[in-house]
Amino acid sequence: MSEKILSLRPNRPSLMRYLDSYIRRAHADGKQVALLVVQVKRGDELGALFGYQTVEGLLEQFGARLDDICRSQDRIMRVGDYEFALILPEIMNEGHAILAANKIMRTLATPFEIGGHVVSMGANMGIALFPDHAGKPETLLQNAELALSDAARNGASYVMYSDTTPEKLAGNWDLESELDIALDNGELEIYYQPKINLRGGLLAGAEALLRWRSPKRGIVPPNVFIPIATRTGQIKELTWSAINMALQHAATWPTRFGPLSLAINIAPSLLEDEALVSRVADAMGMWGAKPNRLILEITESAVMGNPDMSFETIRELKNKGVAVSIDDFGTGYSSLANFKNIPASELKIDKSFVISMLSSKADANIVRTIINLAQAFELQVAAEGAESMEILRILATLQCNYAQGYYISQPVPAGTFAQFVNEYVPPVF
Repeated sequence: MSEKILSLRPNRPSLMRYLDSYIRRAHADGKQVALLVVQVKRGDELGALFGYQTVEGLLEQFGARLDDICRSQDRIMRVGDYEFALILPEIMNEGHAILAANKIMRTLATPFEIGGHVVSMGANMGIALFPDHAGKPETLLQNAELALSDAARNGASYVMYSDTTPEKLAGNWDLESELDIALDNGELEIYYQPKINLRGGLLAGAEALLRWRSPKRGIVPPNVFIPIATRTGQIKELTWSAINMALQHAATWPTRFGPLSLAINIAPSLLEDEALVSRVADAMGMWGAKPNRLILEITESAVMGNPDMSFETIRELKNKGVAVSIDDFGTGYSSLANFKNIPASELKIDKSFVISMLSSKADANIVRTIINLAQAFELQVAAEGAESMEILRILATLQCNYAQGYYISQPVPAGTFAQFVNEYVPPVF
């Protein structure tokens, strides 16, 4: 792999570290940095049509083409299932970034070949500049992805971020009113990604993932509607609806492997909601959820934002028979002084580390350290991003308790999950 390509597996934490380094250097030198986020069009359709392994091969070719046309000082990293980020330091102006964008799009226009297939992989791109559009890595990435959303919505090859981009997206989509309608009309769906016990490979449960199937927009991705719902306060009703819907589904799941756990993500803002504990307890009572079978996943950064308040809420949930998993662990940089007091049940290793275990010694060491840390504090540990049998075997050897990922199964609709449970065959490690 070229030194310009920092990762061919999704790795946002590493991107943020590199981006921070480039921005610091540019600030000291009085230079500009461009961040280009490129997304393959209809990635999920390609996956369904050609299969995971073939699409991964195509994405490697995609990354190689980016490598061929980038300068030696540029850096490339995969940051999502079908998304790459390019850091272009020492650019002269906005026009310089647009020239690079045009060159990239021309290169990607040529069809790809793999396994006897000739595949056209269209792309959209969002561009944001330091210091014109943001001064911090997180904001620069957010603005580039907002520009990407604008490009995808308008069918444009690329869009340069501007101050009006967020308002334009929200205004054109009118997401606030459409989300209210979606809740009333039952447009929200839940997909389930299976989770297995690495001691024997038996099915242990599933993570609930919210989807919006709009009759007007089609499938609206969570990274589009969740931030808007969080800003407007609609995230509360979305969450209450998702919890009740998921618990209702879980009550009908086959018992072939015994009671299965159900994991649901909780938005950081809800940790401060006084109604959280009572609403969750009421929903559990309504659907007959067994103690410790419902797992609420809360990100590490959310918990550590206000540890005293978060820990108290987690303790109250635990008293109601709810397990709590610290999600995306390893990306929040919490201190051991705070961490040692977390009353959680599980740590969940961020998939960016797990996916890269085979190619990155540093990421493999991070996974090993988190597992050892969880064991030291008598916590269960789960790993996202189990994309191969080799990764499953390594995780099992390290005594990780649970795993989920595309090698086991991609997220499936509610109606399909019951069928998956009945047909599931445990892997042999």
